[in-house]
Amino acid sequence: MDHGHRTRAFRLAAAGALMLVAGSALGFSSGPPDGFTNAPGEGNCTACHTTFPLNSGSGMLSLAGLPTNYSPGVTYDLELTLSDPNALRWGFELTVLEAGGSSAGTIVVTDPGTQTSTTGNRTYLKHTSSGTAPGTPVSRTWPFEWTAPAEGTGAITLYVAGNAANNSNTNAGDRIYATSFGSTEDTGVAVGDTPPAFTVLGAAPNPFNPRTEIRFALPAAAHVRVTVLAVDGRRVATVADQVFGEGAQAVVWNGRSDLGREMGSGTYLFVVEAGGERRVGRMTLLK
Repeated sequence: MDHGHRTRAFRLAAAGALMLVAGSALGFSSGPPDGFTNAPGEGNCTACHTTFPLNSGSGMLSLAGLPTNYSPGVTYDLELTLSDPNALRWGFELTVLEAGGSSAGTIVVTDPGTQTSTTGNRTYLKHTSSGTAPGTPVSRTWPFEWTAPAEGTGAITLYVAGNAANNSNTNAGDRIYATSFGSTEDTGVAVGDTPPAFTVLGAAPNPFNPRTEIRFALPAAAHVRVTVLAVDGRRVATVADQVFGEGAQAVVWNGRSDLGREMGSGTYLFVVEAGGERRVGRMTLLK
């Protein structure tokens, strides 16, 4: 093999190795590279762990402690759990982003099995070598702290990918899972509160897949119409067309058109109309 072919082969092998996470002999059992949380603009670990499609196993990722509405500057104790009945080693990577795609708030390490790293405008929490817990069956939980961002940040989304590995020291036979969790900024309007004016609180999670809540608050009972439009103004779905009581309310869009067709990835507009007023917001469906 000449020098040029050897150099190219080395680069390809190195690029492939960078994609690996816990459970691979060549991979990053000490922590995956940044940028594999399945967030917008990122990939996930199936790029190298190719045995099964994403989210095809019987396991799941779950998150405890993240409130539906966060208070700016408050620190929350969170716990990420990855489970799979057939796994024996565990890895993960997560990031918390605001709508513009930059990190939201501050992640604080509380478990020696985790670590943080930063690339560009995104900070990541991920496993360490000891955090993969080789030989541990069924599930692995990683606690951490998250300090919410400053007032005015708006909705945030936590993106996470996990590797439920079989501990074979290869990248074959591992199950990769990815999901997201959302929280909106607490604007002082809670369920049961009566706001001084018609207020739209946004969509959460945003981005989302496959469903999101469109949230609003009313100073008094009113007829409300909530519709979803494509960015060119074409109506996609009517989510609600009915009377709602005063206070905070929410309706769910399941990512389907009025005809039941699953909509593709992209940006959509949500329109909330009440009392002769109209509010428009944006939300992103990611698949």
